[in-house]
Amino acid sequence: MSTKLKFAAVMVSAALLSACGGSSHNDQIDVQPPPPPAAAIDEAYQGNWISEAYGQVLVISESSVEYYRYTSDYCLLQDDFTDVTTADLIRSVDFIDSTEKLTWYVGTGTREFHAPARELEKVAEVPASCVDNKLTADSALTNPEMFALYSQIMDEYYVDFSRQNVDWSALMYQLEGDITSQTDTLYEAIYQSLLPLADSHNSWQANDGTLITVNTKPTHATNLIEEYALANGLSFPLEESELNNTIVANIESYIETAIEQEINAVLSYATSNVNQDDSEELAWFAINNIGYLRIDAMTGFSSADEEADDLAQVTSALNNVNEVLDEVLTDFAFTDGMIIDIRYNGGGNDYISLAIASRFTESEFLAYKKYAREGAGVTATRESYVEPSEFVNYTGKPVVVLVSNETASAAETFSLTMHQLDHVTFVGEPTHGIFSDIMTWVLPGEHQLGLSNEVYLSPDDVWYEGVGVPVDIEVPFFPLEDRIAGKDSGLEAALNALQ
Repeated sequence: MSTKLKFAAVMVSAALLSACGGSSHNDQIDVQPPPPPAAAIDEAYQGNWISEAYGQVLVISESSVEYYRYTSDYCLLQDDFTDVTTADLIRSVDFIDSTEKLTWYVGTGTREFHAPARELEKVAEVPASCVDNKLTADSALTNPEMFALYSQIMDEYYVDFSRQNVDWSALMYQLEGDITSQTDTLYEAIYQSLLPLADSHNSWQANDGTLITVNTKPTHATNLIEEYALANGLSFPLEESELNNTIVANIESYIETAIEQEINAVLSYATSNVNQDDSEELAWFAINNIGYLRIDAMTGFSSADEEADDLAQVTSALNNVNEVLDEVLTDFAFTDGMIIDIRYNGGGNDYISLAIASRFTESEFLAYKKYAREGAGVTATRESYVEPSEFVNYTGKPVVVLVSNETASAAETFSLTMHQLDHVTFVGEPTHGIFSDIMTWVLPGEHQLGLSNEVYLSPDDVWYEGVGVPVDIEVPFFPLEDRIAGKDSGLEAALNALQ
C-alpha cells in the first residue's frame, strides 16, 4: 500500500503596512519600511526531517516543502509545494505522539483513526546525496545509469533478499552487462531481477506504460489462462510464438466468461434482494438466516472531489465505509451468522481493513505487528490494536471469512486481523502472501518503482510473507467443475461451517 504526500496549495498574501510621519522642519516624508511578513509555517515544523527506513526527507521552510527519497548516492525529488501554511502541512504530517517527531499519518488514515504510521526525526543536515546529487523526474539517465539507480534502491531498501535466497549483488553484476541503449534491454534486466524475488508488491511502471512485475503466487487469472491453454493444446506458460491477436482475444473472453459464471453462481444462493454500495466494492444479501457480504477492495470508497487533498479523500472513504457497514449490519441483525467474502480482494488501505474488523469485536485486541528494514537492521516494532467500533457492530455470532490466493495486501491485513478472533473461521485457500505497504519512488524519466520494505507479523510473531494467511477449511477457488455445475463449493463450505 503506498502513501503519496499531497498538500493543499493556498496562496498567502501579506498586507504591507507603511507609516507616514508628520511634516518635519525640513518637510521630508518619513516612510517606515514594512514589517517582514510572518512565516506561513510555524517555526516548530521548519527544518530537515528524515525517515531513514523509508528513505524520506522533508525539507520544510517558512512557506514551502520539498519531499525527497534518497539512497547513499542519489537523492530524488518526489514533489515540492509552495505557499504552504501550517494548516496545510498538518493535514498530512504533524506532531501526534511526540513533539520531537513528525508523524506522516495521512496515507494511513486520519489523526483520530489510522494504521501504524511513519515517523520522521529532525536533523541538522540532509543526507550527503541530497546535497551533491539531486535528481528530478525530468533528469535524463542512460539505461545503464538507470539500472545502477534501480539496483541501489533495491539493495538498500528491499525488505529481505534472504527469503528467496537471492544474492542481489551477484545478480546485478550478472545482468548489468546486458544493458545497452535499447530500452528493452533495461526492461528485460529489471524483469530478470524481479523474477527470483517473487514479490507481487515489486513493480516497475515505465513512462511508456510498460508494467513489469512478478507474482508471488499464481493468481486466479493465471489459473484460468492455464486452464484455457491446456484445453486448447497450447503450452503453459504460453510461448510467445503461440500468441496472436486471436488467441489473446479468446483468452480474455474465456476469463470474462469464467468470472461471469462465478458471479452468477454466488448470486444463485441469495434468498433476499441483492444490495450494492455506491462504490460497487461491497455487495450483500441474505442466504436464509446467514448474511453474506462481499468486499472486492479495501480502496475506492472516497466520494470527495478528485482534486481534494489526501486527508479529504481518506476522511470521505472512512465515512462512506462506516455508513454502508451500518446499513449492512443493520440488515443482518436477524441473522445467526455471517460470511465475509474477500476472495477477489486485491487490497488497498489498511485503515479500511481495520475499520471493517472493528465491527466484529467486543474488546480491544492486538491485530498485528510491523517493522521496516533500516539498513542492516530494522526499525522498532509498531503494534496495531483494534477497538470495538462506535457504530453498528456484529458480535456474539459466528463469522466465516472466505479467502483465496487472490486475496492480497490490505485484504491480508484484514485476514491477519480477523484471524485473532475466536469466533471467526477461515475457508478457501491461503492468501497471496504480500503484506508490506508499497514503497513508491518517482524516478528520472517519470518511471516509477514500487517495492516491499516492511515485515507484518501476527501477534505471535509469524511472518506469512510469500505463504499467506492460512485457512481452517481448505477449498479450491472456483475450479472448472464448480463453474460447469453453477455452484460455489467455497460458499457451501462456509455455510456448513456456520451450521
